[in-house]
Amino acid sequence: MRFSSVKGVNFSGVCACVPANAVDNMTSGAELFGEDIENAVKATGVRTRRVCTPGTTALDLSVTAAKKLLENYPISPSDIGGVLFVTQTPDHDMPNNASRAAHLLGLSTACAATDASLACSGYVYGLWLGALMARSIEAPLLLLAGENHSYSTSPYDRSTALLFGDAGTATLLTPSASEEEWRFGFLTDGSQYDVLIVPEGRARHPFNERSLEYETWPDGGVRRPIDIRMDGMAVFNFVVRNVPGCLSSLMERNGVAPEELDLLLLHQANLYMMKQVAKKLKIPLDKMPVSLDRYGNSSSATIPVTICSELQKNVADKPHRALVSGFGAGLSISAVLMNLGPCVCPGVIEYP
Repeated sequence: MRFSSVKGVNFSGVCACVPANAVDNMTSGAELFGEDIENAVKATGVRTRRVCTPGTTALDLSVTAAKKLLENYPISPSDIGGVLFVTQTPDHDMPNNASRAAHLLGLSTACAATDASLACSGYVYGLWLGALMARSIEAPLLLLAGENHSYSTSPYDRSTALLFGDAGTATLLTPSASEEEWRFGFLTDGSQYDVLIVPEGRARHPFNERSLEYETWPDGGVRRPIDIRMDGMAVFNFVVRNVPGCLSSLMERNGVAPEELDLLLLHQANLYMMKQVAKKLKIPLDKMPVSLDRYGNSSSATIPVTICSELQKNVADKPHRALVSGFGAGLSISAVLMNLGPCVCPGVIEYP
């Protein structure tokens, strides 16, 4: 792993917003999986997913989360110095989501605003980049992380149909005089870039006349060229073989034993996969909160969704020593050791 640390930043608040539209996997997947639907749902750990209706995007969800957060935190929008938007499903290729979000939130034009194109590992990368930005500009920063992968998920592809949900989140990072350090670790294996990929629709393979046509692919999946393709076993092997070792290295480097942790906050990728990581780290499952069953895998948004849905009261009152990690597309692993809380947390709200 490559290591980094940042100090002098507070995790001051977090809020999540999900679509009101809840999809029951037992119903939606019945035709695709037949009698195997119960086993399929059990394997992913996803009972229901929140899915955007046409016309709603990750930008809409994240801005709504940010507005709710700012209503509950004693700060003026004009005092916020920057926006970092982590997403792989922006409204447009150009301009970026962050600039639009800054305007919609009524922030000053004296504001830094940029996007980061990251998926499963994106939230921890966002904490790292956002902390560096907040320290550098000496002003509070809004970290927005959101995805609406449902628009690029085939309902006829057994590897992805039951997995992905949509969500938008907002996290407020504020510079402080604190000497407390956030300790990060990163690993990247670009040689396996194609095991979790949207194959077409951008510069390498531009959108074309067959982009919206469903076809059967060699792996048996039925999807459009612009839909997510996932080699589930390859992703599983990458995570199980690499994530526990990376997280152990980060803890050992910083003198933290598993029993000293209050929380293991993992990207909500797949319940069995998450349990395997916790088991290899020898961290009890009651320290690993789960939101996957009700919200699905919303990629970069899963960690803040989990904080807001499972830990709202906990993080409002006192600090918790947390090991936080995202892993997946890239292939990529990010992790951070940090104290989580006390902070403002309005919880999970629904998009109207």
